[in-house]
Amino acid sequence: MFKKIILSCMAVAAFAAFVLPASASAVTLTDKAGTVKAGAKLLGNVVAGTEATFVTTGGAGLVHCTTADLNGKVLRNEGGVAEGTISEAKFSGTGAVSAHNGLNECTGSFGNAYITVELPMCLRAPAGADTFEAGTEINSKCSEGVGKAEFIIGSTTAGACTYTSTNPVTGTFTTGGSVSTLTVNNTQAGSGSTLTSGGFLCPSSGQLKMSFQASTENGEQIFAS
Repeated sequence: MFKKIILSCMAVAAFAAFVLPASASAVTLTDKAGTVKAGAKLLGNVVAGTEATFVTTGGAGLVHCTTADLNGKVLRNEGGVAEGTISEAKFSGTGAVSAHNGLNECTGSFGNAYITVELPMCLRAPAGADTFEAGTEINSKCSEGVGKAEFIIGSTTAGACTYTSTNPVTGTFTTGGSVSTLTVNNTQAGSGSTLTSGGFLCPSSGQLKMSFQASTENGEQIFAS
């Protein structure tokens, strides 16, 4: 049964831009209007000029997605603590429209492919560093922790390949008054996933490589300060 995900993305992924809890520098999410309020809708997009790419453990890029759109909302953004959740993740490329999700398929040596991730996904940053982690809800509550991430790559070459991260997906974000960029750690230790379901043509492990920027529903860029 197909489940929807991370990368980033994983990435899922990658939409972790919205989870920046208590750290030594008391990070707070803001936009042009001021502090982003809990309940605000948040959007994430892959950084312009880059791609969301599924790479093998050895670093070979197999699937390239030119577009990645993430939707979620802020759960908390006060007292130096920010938490968020992702409810929708769309990965697409320049291939034909997929019958699985109605999006243009991503392309690469793995054949045209669609990507789905398990949702909803929780996002948070441990105290003391500009890092984040993302994964499934623990006991259906983001407040109880971040679990592993799971995603499916449906390839015309290998069929459906399901991957589960060894640990929550991790990454780094930028602060200091500029637009916050969230980058997933594309290493097996940082955000690596192993094959949990699929045929012999599916790579045994891999990870999503991507960077995102966040904005509010009205298009205002999100800052981390």
